[in-house]
Amino acid sequence: MKNLIFISDSPVSQYRNKTTFYFLKQYAIANQITVKWIYLESGHGKGVADGVGAVIKKKMDEAVAFHPDKAFNNVLDLFNVIKNNTNIKLFTYKTEDIDFMKKMIPKLAVVKGTAALHEVTTKPDGRLYGKDTSFGPERLL
Repeated sequence: MKNLIFISDSPVSQYRNKTTFYFLKQYAIANQITVKWIYLESGHGKGVADGVGAVIKKKMDEAVAFHPDKAFNNVLDLFNVIKNNTNIKLFTYKTEDIDFMKKMIPKLAVVKGTAALHEVTTKPDGRLYGKDTSFGPERLL
């Protein structure tokens, strides 16, 4: 694999931030690939991210409907029922996993203009580029 592309909706605080950019950069360097994240704008119709979310929601609804006597006590119970009924790769993480990753994050500098970015690309050498429009030029961040 030479390229990895994420496509998501556009919440600035959720995906467009220095921490996400840091992890994209680390992944690109470690795997010597180009990583691109494309942010879809609200009000521009449904995108791939909406379709994936809808499929997972439908699978969860079906699991509850087809197993009315089964008690889903936590997310893992539901996860274990639906994971083999979809070709979407699903993952769960424990609190300890998240805490471990948080400890790995160094003090990061602010990336100016984050809210205006519509696309971020990290090259295998760690250079981070951004685009303010999908058809606009890349600029080094």
